[in-house]
Amino acid sequence: MKVLVYFHERYLAPSGGPSGYLYNLKAYRDQIGDGEITFLNPKEFHSSGAFKVRNRLHHIFGSDRSLPENAERVAQVFFESGQKGPYDLNDFDIVHFHSTADMFTQKKNLEDYKGRVVLTSHTPKAPHRELIEDVCTPEEYLANKELFDSAETFDEYAFTRADCVIFPCREAEEPYFHTWEKYEALRDEKKILYLPTGAGKCEPGRSRSEIRSELGIPDERFVISFVGRHNEVKGYDRLIALFGKLEDVTVVCCGNKGRIDPPESSDWIEVGWTDDTYSYVNASDLFILPNRETYFDLALLETMSLGRSALISRTGGNKIFEGMEDRGIYTFGSEDEAVRAVQFIKNEDPAVKREKEAAMKVLFEQEYSMEKFYGSYKKLLSRIGKA
Repeated sequence: MKVLVYFHERYLAPSGGPSGYLYNLKAYRDQIGDGEITFLNPKEFHSSGAFKVRNRLHHIFGSDRSLPENAERVAQVFFESGQKGPYDLNDFDIVHFHSTADMFTQKKNLEDYKGRVVLTSHTPKAPHRELIEDVCTPEEYLANKELFDSAETFDEYAFTRADCVIFPCREAEEPYFHTWEKYEALRDEKKILYLPTGAGKCEPGRSRSEIRSELGIPDERFVISFVGRHNEVKGYDRLIALFGKLEDVTVVCCGNKGRIDPPESSDWIEVGWTDDTYSYVNASDLFILPNRETYFDLALLETMSLGRSALISRTGGNKIFEGMEDRGIYTFGSEDEAVRAVQFIKNEDPAVKREKEAAMKVLFEQEYSMEKFYGSYKKLLSRIGKA
C-alpha cells in the first residue's frame, strides 16, 4: 500500500497544527524505516504554484497583482485548482490531505484519481472562518472581502470530495457545527473516522531553575504557562481576564503576539516565539489551555509527556479529558470555575500533585505516544485501502 501525505517536508516543524502533527509522524516513520508512507518532497514533486501565479492573478480576479500575502494565497489556490500537476496521484493508493486548501489545489488532478482520498482538517473552526477571523487583518478582509469569502469553496469541495474524513475524536467535530452553518448538511456520517492524535515524548532543553533565573521568577512563585497564538479562539483574552482575578501568580506566554495587547504587569511575561517551549512549560506549575473552540491540541499532549498539571477549557476535543483530575488534568467552563481550579492546584499537597503528574505521564505513554499513534494510523489506512 502506497500512501502520499500531501504536505511538503520543508514545512514540517516541531510546532502546533499540521506542521507539528506531521513532523512527529515523519520522525517516527524514519525511525522505524517504513517505506509505505511518502511526503511531498521538493526534489521529487513540484507544486503547481510554479506556474506564474502572480502574473496571472489579474486574469482570474481582475486584481492588480498587489494583493496582500494572504489574499494572494487564496487567489493562488483557485488558480492551482484548474491546473494539471506534473505528477500522477494514481501512483498512490491513498492520498491524505491535511488542509482543505491543499486539497482544492489538486481538484484537477483528483478528477481521474482512482485511489482513496482522505482529509484531516486540523483547524479549531471551519478553515475558511479561521482564515477570515484569525489569519488576515480586518483591513485586509474588507479590502478583499469577496475573495476571502470565496474560500468557503475550499471547505465545501474538500469535505464533499473526500472518501474519508479523520477526526481525533467525536468531540473534535464540535467547532465545525459551531462555526459553519453548512457543515451539518455537507457532513456524511459514513465518511467520518476517528484517530486519536499522538505526540513525540518531549524533553526540556533547559532546567526549571535555568528558566526561572532567566525570567527573574523566584522558585517558590506559582507560574502558569500558555503556548499558542495570541487570539480569541485560543482563549488568550480569556487568560487575560483570568489573570485579573488571580493573586500571587505569574503568567508566562510562548508564541507571537497578535492583535490583543498583553497586560502591563511584571507578573505577565511574553517570551515570544521560541523553539524551546518545553522548557518554559516544564518550569511552570500549571499549563493552561483556555481555548474557546478546540479541535485537539498537540500542546496538551506534549504537556502530558512532560508530566505537568493542565487546566483546559471544556470544549471540543478537550472534553475527552473530563474526569481526569486524578491524572492532573482539570477542565473548566466559566472564569470563576477556572479561578477555583487554579486556587485548588496552588494549594494542593506537593506529594499528591507529583503522583497525579506521574499518572499523567503513564496515560500519555499508553494512549498518546507516537508508537501508539503510528500503529493505529497504519491500521486505519489499511482499513481505508480495503474499503
